[in-house]
Amino acid sequence: MFMAYAMNARVLHQFGAEANVLRLLFNAAQEKPLKERDVSALASQERRRVVDEVSRWSRDVGFNRRVLFAYGNRCAVTRVQLRLVDAAHILPVGAPGSVDHVQNGIALAPTYHRAFDAGLIYLDEKYRMRVNDGRLQFLQGLDLARGIEAFRTPLGEIFLPPDADQRPSVEFIRKANVLRQIPI
Repeated sequence: MFMAYAMNARVLHQFGAEANVLRLLFNAAQEKPLKERDVSALASQERRRVVDEVSRWSRDVGFNRRVLFAYGNRCAVTRVQLRLVDAAHILPVGAPGSVDHVQNGIALAPTYHRAFDAGLIYLDEKYRMRVNDGRLQFLQGLDLARGIEAFRTPLGEIFLPPDADQRPSVEFIRKANVLRQIPI
């Protein structure tokens, strides 16, 4: 959040005194949903950009904190902690129906997070992380699949949050696999 402030301090101080801008910034920082009509009613493009950016940063930080807490700060695949774990969206942020809820998140080590986002691995409905054979064949065709055996070793049944209400939603898993064109 400090970086967002530092990058936008001039604009925040210039426009922050206006009641509607101040209210939107406060709500954004509190991770409250913003009404599109309120944001689009702002007079300048610069004000809209700052409000959108503060909102995005707040959502990202809150989502990350909630997901990592649910997983005990451990990667669901490797079980590694070491403060080397990211919160990944199961259904990507830009996809219709994607939300910043813990049930749409999974804690992953950065390499597995990137592989998940790229569709090289996917989560099935029985909570097993698997290699996407179609994507793997594509990489093999480019001679870019070295190390796949070591990468594949920890895959399988994932570590789940102890609280069943914080486990990945099967609905988000299904939607994500359809979006990523995972043949199941």
